[in-house]
Amino acid sequence: MDDFKATLDIIKTFNWGTASVSFFVVKRKLIQRKAEYTVLQVNVDKSLRKKLRGIADNKIKQSNAAFEYDFNTVDMDENLLGLSTADTDLQQIIDELKKDEDPPCVNRYEDLIGSWLYITRLDINGQPSLFSARRVSEGWTAKKVIQLINMVFHNNMLVDLGQQEIFRIDGKVDFFTYNGIIFIADKKNFETALNFREGMERNRDEIVKEFSALGLFEDASAISELVGNNLRRLRRLSQVKKSAYYKDPLFLERLKKVNEEDGWGIKYSPDGKLLVTEDDIETVLRVLNNDRLTSKINAENFDVDVKHKLE
Repeated sequence: MDDFKATLDIIKTFNWGTASVSFFVVKRKLIQRKAEYTVLQVNVDKSLRKKLRGIADNKIKQSNAAFEYDFNTVDMDENLLGLSTADTDLQQIIDELKKDEDPPCVNRYEDLIGSWLYITRLDINGQPSLFSARRVSEGWTAKKVIQLINMVFHNNMLVDLGQQEIFRIDGKVDFFTYNGIIFIADKKNFETALNFREGMERNRDEIVKEFSALGLFEDASAISELVGNNLRRLRRLSQVKKSAYYKDPLFLERLKKVNEEDGWGIKYSPDGKLLVTEDDIETVLRVLNNDRLTSKINAENFDVDVKHKLE
């Protein structure tokens, strides 16, 4: 968390209103649920560069703090969630943008159809580039463009633009990255844009293998079956992997002891391995992430979805 705060503080010291601007669209193709991205550069005029620069600059100025990304966290108003860029598909895209050779340029309107997200690159001399991204709603298909009626108000009259070549950019930022850290403003769009669900499914498969190697469960494969593709459970299991309490023997010993004392209902085999069923999978995932807490003030017990550790 300290790294996220320190990096955000550095970002906020720069005058991004003076940065040079480049603009790109990104297309996505899923092959066996794995995303492949194609980056195209788009030439933009001075007026649009100013607007794009302003959108990113405003988001940076509005951002108050950055907290470590948690799979269960919801968006937090003007606060951001921080994550290493290398842990996301965005790294693939950034690597393309940092190559010596520029991406191909958009030369036809049709090249814009099917864009998945757009990225504004801001450059200040002597500093790492900042990349600001926004997911294009529903893939921005040709069909949806045709369904829209586009008009401008001119000479006291609404004028039909017909089927002119239009690409829509709004004033929002879903996430931006600087010097290896991604700051997330819209968690849902971030996860959708960068195929994060696929990452959670990989986490599921990896942690089940770890559970099996550790001998933590009587039948580790039951976790995979019970979690399946359920997004809520995928989130919880991914957070279990991230927090890694299950690797701490003392934590596991205390978990078993408290379960017996407080009657949590978690079951163990005769040789001390966890048993899990549809009836208790939610509880097991919760306690493995240490999400069952007791107030130090009045000893009330709580199940929490998100927590921030006090230093």
